[in-house]
Amino acid sequence: MNAYLRTRIYEKHSVSRFRCSEDSKETLSDCGNYRFTLKSVRSGGRTTLFPELEWVSSKRPQAGLEILTLELELPKHGISHGRFFRHGYQSWSLSASQGWEEADESPKLSFLQYSQENVYTPHSGKKGDWTSEMFVLLFPSSAKEQNYFAGAIGKGEEGVKFRVRSSEVARESAGKDLPGTEVSVVYDIHRFEDFKTNRLHLTPIRISRFKGDESLFLKNYFAELGRAFKVKLPQTPAPTGWCSWYHYYTKISEKIILKNLKELRTRNLGLKVFQIDDGYQSEIGDWLETNDRFPGGMKLMADAIRSQKFVPGIWLAPFLVRKRSKFFQKYPEAVLKDREGNPVPALWNPLWGFDSTYTLDVSHPASKEFLAHVIRTMVKEYGFEYLKLDFLYSALLPGWTYDRNDSPHTRYIKAIQLIRKVAGKETFLLGCGAPMLPSIGLFDAMRISCDVAPFWFREKKRIFARDRNALCTERALINDITRASMHRNFWLNDPDCLLVRDKKNKMTPAQTRIMASVMGLSGGMLFVSDELALLSPEREDLLKKTLFLQSKCRNKTPIPIGIGSEFFPAAMYNPAGFLGIWNPSETSKEIRLDLSFPWEKNRRIDYWSGQLVENIEIDSKRKSLKIRLEPWESVVLSSGKLS
Repeated sequence: MNAYLRTRIYEKHSVSRFRCSEDSKETLSDCGNYRFTLKSVRSGGRTTLFPELEWVSSKRPQAGLEILTLELELPKHGISHGRFFRHGYQSWSLSASQGWEEADESPKLSFLQYSQENVYTPHSGKKGDWTSEMFVLLFPSSAKEQNYFAGAIGKGEEGVKFRVRSSEVARESAGKDLPGTEVSVVYDIHRFEDFKTNRLHLTPIRISRFKGDESLFLKNYFAELGRAFKVKLPQTPAPTGWCSWYHYYTKISEKIILKNLKELRTRNLGLKVFQIDDGYQSEIGDWLETNDRFPGGMKLMADAIRSQKFVPGIWLAPFLVRKRSKFFQKYPEAVLKDREGNPVPALWNPLWGFDSTYTLDVSHPASKEFLAHVIRTMVKEYGFEYLKLDFLYSALLPGWTYDRNDSPHTRYIKAIQLIRKVAGKETFLLGCGAPMLPSIGLFDAMRISCDVAPFWFREKKRIFARDRNALCTERALINDITRASMHRNFWLNDPDCLLVRDKKNKMTPAQTRIMASVMGLSGGMLFVSDELALLSPEREDLLKKTLFLQSKCRNKTPIPIGIGSEFFPAAMYNPAGFLGIWNPSETSKEIRLDLSFPWEKNRRIDYWSGQLVENIEIDSKRKSLKIRLEPWESVVLSSGKLS
């Protein structure tokens, strides 16, 4: 298992190689400046690696030394054909399995790459060459072969990703690319280092081969990783609420908010949080100044929400600023810039204008003071108890930062810790557009998918742009299923908002029911984002049933079924006693499930209809289930005994 350290001193790039052997835990780099130590612990058919890097030259490191990445070869997977589960970098990044023959292609447009995926990860776009963030799972076609897993298993100050190649691509690249191996872990360090502390302890890695249910394996992995991060869940149950975004988008006003607040109180749906989304601020970055549609200010809104017995919630993009914002104008030195002094683009959003939006250098003292002032005012003075913090990936973008000794991950963690300290433990923090691994243990809840939409499939322009993470209900639900077991292990899951309306909605009733099934079964947060006054009685009934299902499922961690065999997994089980199965396709399907949990024959009542499901076969002894579903049909099985 060889290792490769990539560094640069200003514009000069270098690669230092370590030739590791099984007999030695330590090895010197070919340049003689570094020592790489690799401690290996084997237990129960799995191997845990603890890598360390230190400077051993008698000379001090040259000024300007920047450590970019360290890549370590891992044991070969030895799989000739099968499927590959690629986990995405942040909330919106697609996390799904794909066929061995499919290419790992990132979006064509650069602003989609840095706003949806890891800006530090180059994707070759070639078949047989994939990158997965945080962990990776490989599934051979042959049932005789074992599955392959590699993943981060503890805390660290760097990003962790896994590069996987087919055996053919690995052979072709041997000697041409570094390294020429089937599996490697890549540490994204990207920090200036003087090695005053002498040694860098890198994130520990777990490698395992296993047979059996991959979903149960993944749930157990999430549980172990959550314990390593010492995750503490909020005392309150996964919240329910109303959000302004998906009906009004940025076109909200004081009048619209108060109208919906009154309607929500009249409907008495049992929702807890009333969250105002984007559209109240005068400019991105000027969070404490409202536009002319909110003449009373946001304290008035928070007071009005609390007077109706709801928890006041507010949306913020705390790290983003636009050129016209007062912060940008007053403190341009605190905006993240590249080496030439140009502001680093963080987002292109036509709803805000056709120029770029930028981000704070979160290591700069002026940025820290600004963040503390905004959060303190929103929480302590205005009274918002629920903060939705969006576009958080921007804190990790590459730039010439004020403190260049911190890695991007460390900068981000410190910024979120500052927000938590100012907001207080009692304030509910929801992360969105956030990198998954460094966010564990920092938030009460986390968005785990791209945005939903009032349509099922990706728009044609997004497909043309090769945008695999494009907002649409299909892609959102895929992540809601594949990341379902993060719920109550890392945080409370946020599957994004449920849309049940008839109008301004291109989804069919069957597609809407699949959406309700997945979100209810997931047990995570459940927010509705429709104008309630426009809901038909049938759609309001669907909303009420979904809220009841979520209330039954929220205290359990769900298990997805089929993440290793299908792009859109066919089922999800919640230990509260519900099993959802769906067919999101245009053809009738017979779905076969191998179950890792007991399911009795009498549990065949569909939760939605209350009727006995006839076209189903359940073998309790073999733990198997077979059901035929028509196009877009879905069922949520239960015993029928609900109270």
